[in-house]
Amino acid sequence: MYDSPVSVILPVYNRQDSVARAIHSVLAQTGTSVDLIVVDDGSTDGTRDVLKEFGSRITVIEQPHAGAYVARNRALRHARGELVAFIDSDDAWLPDRLAVQLPLMRRPEVGLVFGDVVHVLPGQTADRARLTSFQVAPPHRGRAAAQFAWCNFVPTSAVLVRRRCLEEAGGFSEAEVRSSDYLMWFRIALRHELDYVDRVVAEYTLSADGISRDLGRSIDARIRLFSDELARTSDPAARTVLKRLLFNLSCSLALAAVRNRAGNVSHPLRRAWATATAAANLAAAPWTAAFAMNQIRVRTRRLFS
Repeated sequence: MYDSPVSVILPVYNRQDSVARAIHSVLAQTGTSVDLIVVDDGSTDGTRDVLKEFGSRITVIEQPHAGAYVARNRALRHARGELVAFIDSDDAWLPDRLAVQLPLMRRPEVGLVFGDVVHVLPGQTADRARLTSFQVAPPHRGRAAAQFAWCNFVPTSAVLVRRRCLEEAGGFSEAEVRSSDYLMWFRIALRHELDYVDRVVAEYTLSADGISRDLGRSIDARIRLFSDELARTSDPAARTVLKRLLFNLSCSLALAAVRNRAGNVSHPLRRAWATATAAANLAAAPWTAAFAMNQIRVRTRRLFS
């Protein structure tokens, strides 16, 4: 269906113990060829020695430590494929990850496809894990931009996307070290349909030192990113979704503060209130009720998964 290989982007920073597993899982893909671009984001451990072992099977780009989104943008400028996929350095793909997703790209309306990922602890095998991303955040297909108001339901290590969609969205925002993938998928969803395969295609490692584990700072970064996006956006439909999204993020930050999980966010309740009042206007009451019901659904799914 596509003449060029799938360009796979893998940023890595100090992951000498896990990056080989991620690379092997990409090179072992069945049914399609890949062009794996690894960006060493200024590693100071033995990561570079691990990468050298793969020789010409991978393309390695080195840069001073600047974060995963700077690394992804740099790799994107070197990508040759019409389609781009992503993997993090401590994750792994199933062998047919790309093979089962590529058929969904036959429809030109689809800009991005994804799949489910199973959450594993370091050293844990996937068959012992019980929670997947789809259980936490149910997926949506079609014109699904409005659904991002509730959460980011697209796992980055399960994304296959048209390169032109990434480029027309302006690449990943480098303003934050967290959550720019959420903003990217939302931007693509405003312009294109999404689709997904309803099965696990990758393993997502819940690393203790992963930046996504800092809940308060992750929510705070999302508030800044999407507030800036709202300030830049004039389209009424997009603004409505962005306001709803920001209101929900403010409720999530307040909930994290009450549960003592806001981390080092300065005055989280005050920040949550300011964001909510700026976004909601007269919609505060119904939006609050909808947020509460959504929280009940999410926590019930986790309890019985």
